[in-house]
Amino acid sequence: MLGDADLADRFRSWSVSWKIVRTLKLLAEQAGRCIDYASLGHGFPPQHPVDRLSYREGQHSSFCKSRLRSDKSTEAVRELCKIRPSEDAICRQFIREIGCCAETVAASLDGVLSALESELLLPLRSLNEGRQWMYQTLSKAPLPTLEIDRVVHEITQSVLENKYKFWRYNNPVGERQLEGLSRSQLDLWQEASCGWVKIPSGTIKVHEDDDNELGLFWATKIGGPSHGFDVEAQCHLPLLANARSKVILVSDPSYPHHPVGRAHFKLLWTTKNQPLLWLETVNKDFRADVDTGLWSAAVLMHAAKKAKAMGVMLFCDPALSAMLTSVASSLDQSAVVVQVQEKIVLRPSNGVTEASDFLTNKHDWLQCEEEVTGPVLRAAYVPPGVEMPDAEPEARL
Repeated sequence: MLGDADLADRFRSWSVSWKIVRTLKLLAEQAGRCIDYASLGHGFPPQHPVDRLSYREGQHSSFCKSRLRSDKSTEAVRELCKIRPSEDAICRQFIREIGCCAETVAASLDGVLSALESELLLPLRSLNEGRQWMYQTLSKAPLPTLEIDRVVHEITQSVLENKYKFWRYNNPVGERQLEGLSRSQLDLWQEASCGWVKIPSGTIKVHEDDDNELGLFWATKIGGPSHGFDVEAQCHLPLLANARSKVILVSDPSYPHHPVGRAHFKLLWTTKNQPLLWLETVNKDFRADVDTGLWSAAVLMHAAKKAKAMGVMLFCDPALSAMLTSVASSLDQSAVVVQVQEKIVLRPSNGVTEASDFLTNKHDWLQCEEEVTGPVLRAAYVPPGVEMPDAEPEARL
């Protein structure tokens, strides 16, 4: 990657561990093809790529404008390799590349390697160097800067220590969001459930990312450019930081580069303290030319299976009522699908904000205190044994 035959010979003579070699290779690739967010910032409408593959290719104008910094990063990695690099030296270089200081964060080689395997140098750099762009909502309402700084630091630290998923579910705010679930329900919610669905063009995978959940950093680059790590990134923080927030992804072999579909998936509560799964729209990667005809049904089936296993309701767009009824009927002969108008309880967000075009009409807003939404019309699947919600008159489907 560094184009230096002498360095390659040195590494062979040093018998360096595969883990160090792999980490350095990925570090050289990603640091040498990166965006200088400290200079370019964020901004809306998007000035950076809106699909993940474009970041890998590095041909977008943002990369051209960042060439000087990328060259300096490449040279820094080359210098690091001229002497037998220690794990600590590699970690420190990664910390510098993401715009942090080694005195304020700690890292392990396992954490750095895991981050690089998930292509997180860019997202982490963007979050750390672009904090000032997250100090207000899309509508320009101010957000508490210290809280934004806190959550960016905690996200970064948890990734560097290889404890990101543990942190998401075990910080006090996250625990409060899920308080009231049984141990079994907690385990099922945290599980990276997946399944496969046959479609005419092949078999698609419907899944909740990988077990480490690092795919959440890239999930909002699958459609929906207002929620990205380098565009309106304050909207991305709730997904990254909240135990109640996940995504359902679609991976299609006809587009092998990365997951190609994404729907926000949340665990929320009614005013009667009933837990529910909240499913939003399925988005397609802007660049991918794939058959999406069966995606909604496949994602609904995944969500309904999870709801049934957990023993909680599933809420989705009322326009999908007929499809939800069909999906639910395949799971239960006595399936109940109703239309409801429910107020939703939003316990405090660990991401400072909450962001949704379906829970409220605010898009993104400060959400450090518990709040209750106005009545929201949803189609609801009620698994056997789950208490019925207050349905609209004649709304049973």
